[in-house]
Formats: sequence, C-alpha cells, structure tokens
Amino acid sequence: MKILSLGLDKNILDKSSETAQRAVAYGKKVDQYFVVVPGQNQSLELADNVHVESRGSNNKIIALFKLRKYLKNLIKQEKFNLITIQDIYFLASLGLCLANKFCLKSEIQVHGFEKLGGIRRYLAKKNLRRADLIRVVSERLKKQLITDFKVAENKIYIAPVAVDVDKIKNSDTSNELKQKYKNKFIFLTVGRLVAVKNIKLQIKALARINNKNVQLVIAGEGSEKLKLQNLVEELNLKDQVNFIGWQDDLGGIYKIADCFLLTSDSEGYGMVVAEAVLADLPIIMTDVGAAGELVVNDVNGFIIPVNKLDVLIEKMQLLFDDKNLSLEFGKNSSQFKYKILVQEELINKITSNWKTII
Repeated sequence: MKILSLGLDKNILDKSSETAQRAVAYGKKVDQYFVVVPGQNQSLELADNVHVESRGSNNKIIALFKLRKYLKNLIKQEKFNLITIQDIYFLASLGLCLANKFCLKSEIQVHGFEKLGGIRRYLAKKNLRRADLIRVVSERLKKQLITDFKVAENKIYIAPVAVDVDKIKNSDTSNELKQKYKNKFIFLTVGRLVAVKNIKLQIKALARINNKNVQLVIAGEGSEKLKLQNLVEELNLKDQVNFIGWQDDLGGIYKIADCFLLTSDSEGYGMVVAEAVLADLPIIMTDVGAAGELVVNDVNGFIIPVNKLDVLIEKMQLLFDDKNLSLEFGKNSSQFKYKILVQEELINKITSNWKTII
C-alpha cells in the first residue's frame, strides 16, 4: 500500500516527536507513507519509505491553493492507493476532491469536534458522507456520526488513541511532589489549559470544599493559564493549587495523585483518562469522550454532567471523605485496562482497515 497522509500536526517535522515516531511505525506496515502538512516549505526523511513535506503558507487560504497544486503533481507521480486525512473541515475538503479526481480511496480520522459551527458544520457533514472510511477514537463519536451526521455505520471503525503503557507503569513516583504534598489528598488534572477543558470548574469546586488538606495539581500549558492563575488568586487558593507546567514524564505525576479530574465540555476520547486508568486512579470526569468506556459510573469513578459545579463538589467531597471508596475505585480501574491500545495494536488496526477498502 502507498499511503498519502494529510494532517495539521507540525510536530511531525521534529524527528524526536511522538508524531514522527508514529509515522515511522506506519512505514513498517506499508510500502510508502508520505505525510503532508500545511506550512512553510520544508522536507524531511524519517525513513527510507517515510517522507514528510510541509507545503503552502502560514496564511490558511493561500496555503490551501498552494497545497492543491503541490498535491496534484505529487499524486500523479507517486500513484498512491489511499489518502487518509486528519481533519474534517477545509483540509478534508481538499483531500476528498483530490481523491475523487484521481480515483483514490479516502479516509477521515475524527478525534473530536472543536469549533463545530457555521461553515465548519456544513463541511464536516458533507466530508464525512463522502469519505470511503472513517476512523473515530470512541464509541461516543461513532454514535454521534450516525445520529447527527447520518453517516453509514459500515464506514466507521473505532481505533482509540495509543497510549505508552510502559511509560506510565514503569515511571518512578515524583518524590519531590510526594514530599511536598505529604498527608494531603491530591486531585490531579492533566491537559491543555484552554477553555474547552473547563479547568476553572475544578478551581471553583476546590474553593467550595474549603479544606486545607485538599490540593489540586494542574499539569499543562495553554492560553487560559493566566486566567486560571488569576482565579486562584481571587479565591485565595494559592496554597492549594499548584501549576506544574507541561511534564515529559507524567507517569510519576499520576502516582502521587489520589484522584484524577477531567471536566472538559467536549472530548473526542481523552488520552489522559486512559493514563489515569493505567495508574490505578479513581476518576471523576464529565460525560464526554471515553466516559462509559474507560470509566463506568460507581465502578472506577464518577461520570458527571458537563459544567455542573454542585455535582463536581459533591463527588470530590465524597472521595475525599471516603478513603475506602477511593481505594476501591482505583482497584476497579484494572477492569478497563484491556481497552487501552499500545501503538503497535493501534497501527495494526488502522492498516487492517485500510486493506479492506483498497
């Protein structure tokens, strides 16, 4: 198989990144894996049969026109079998037009729906119906495509995000944080500090719990960081909330926590939830992403409605007060670890589905 991959993740231009290493792994399963991302012109060889091109412009509109011209010439030369597209909007429209023009099979990979409105909703609906194959990362997304976008069920397959299981299992506990929070109950959240993650809800809940033995550790960076820090100041929680930034070794951070929190308004899957399951943590999460798959209510955590402060406070307080329940939920997370894919399993699943349509 010769695969052309269109995506938006420019991390692939860094040979040491997880994105680049994953591309190399795909290359081991196919004859050629060629990745194109929008951006300033740049070329990179990741392996003998894995090539990356950044083409276009920093201006999104100009980039699409330049990409179209480049991709038409590339497809004529390389004779690909399939175009897989890691986007559902403008890049997907371009990729599907080219697939139709050159009689190629097409796949769209759906990780979630952010900024879904107006022209984006129209494009998503049109593109998802046109694709030959659709990969989603959760059962929830599959149901949404069938119900809201009227996509044929037989075109959809589920392949969750891959998780580095060994990295979580084999990491050493962060002794620095363990000592710092000795005799404290630690709620942990991990992710981008952006509005859709709704981390402010956790900070407000902590203020209402009003117990100095409860700590919130926030691992991540993002555009909302200053707003969140200002909220912490406003609520006099500086001694109870710790922003530790982005961490390369999250395994050791999970191991100092007593409970994991995810309060997102929307998620496609939620890889951090999978990591929390691997770390044997009880989990409180909103009813998004992998809720119901990796977390079952009253089994290994609590699933709560989106943006419901009072419910979050109630569940946080319950796990803080009832240590036995917290321990039981943590132990029960082992029931769901089999659902978490490592990279090789994920790539085998995806490439197997490619073969079914080529």
